[in-house]
Amino acid sequence: MIITNEIEPLSNDLTTITTEIKTYQSIGGQAIFEIGRRLKWVKEHDLTHGQYLNWLKSIKMDRTQASRFIKVSTTLPNDGTYQHLGARALYEIATMPPEERDKPQQLNSGETKKPDEMTVRELREVKKKLKQREQELADRDETIANQQAKLEDNRKAQLEQKVITKTVTKEVPVKPDDYEEIKAKIAELKEQSAKDKENIEYYKRELKAAERINKNANSYDKLQEQELKRKKRQAEIDGYNASLKINDWIPELQKLSQEDVDEMGEQAQKNLQKRLELLQRSIDRLSSMLGGRRIIEGEYQS
Repeated sequence: MIITNEIEPLSNDLTTITTEIKTYQSIGGQAIFEIGRRLKWVKEHDLTHGQYLNWLKSIKMDRTQASRFIKVSTTLPNDGTYQHLGARALYEIATMPPEERDKPQQLNSGETKKPDEMTVRELREVKKKLKQREQELADRDETIANQQAKLEDNRKAQLEQKVITKTVTKEVPVKPDDYEEIKAKIAELKEQSAKDKENIEYYKRELKAAERINKNANSYDKLQEQELKRKKRQAEIDGYNASLKINDWIPELQKLSQEDVDEMGEQAQKNLQKRLELLQRSIDRLSSMLGGRRIIEGEYQS
């Protein structure tokens, strides 16, 4: 099911759209949906006049990232459930089967979480499990179909043998050597399939019970969790804002040449040196706090 988050028409002025996207790029959370909505609008209305990829480069975004933003904005609802998540987590949830996006899932660690509570790594773990389960069911169905087809071929061969025998002397029924084995295997597979369905229904009931328990959890814990999420989101916003300001400083510093420095007055050189030392100490302090983490496509990666 495709969810349309279109609330009102957007501007057909590409400059306005570009400015809005750059603004939302510094926020995160709900902004991911708004960015995806505008990317889709620009693409569908050809506001770039065939220069869509070049326009993406001008706003420092590659084609893959743009496609993921569009996928998120057209698949997931833009509400409080997902606004605290980053782009990668939102994309992982958007590419899950629709019926699994709101269900609690058991992780390898033994914990049970809903997708919007998981890390990117946990979401990928769950998606891998779902894919394996889907493949196992498909393989089982294929095995049953193949066994039934083989049994049908044997039955036809048996009928043909009866006809041939009758034209020579008399009808002699012939049963394939592995007939009983195949029949028993089909019965075993059907029985296993029925057990799997019972297990699925059992786990569905367990998940519903766990969900009711979660809803009735201590309200203080919920408020505390919300406060932690709010602080985390504010920290992310501060980080994005700092990154944008650094992007503004870098071109100014790179423009200065040795000749420019030599022509500065002594006082100007001292002021610049003092600010650079302060900047270096700030860089060293932040690098130490980051602990070696690096940023890719606007997200922290360990």
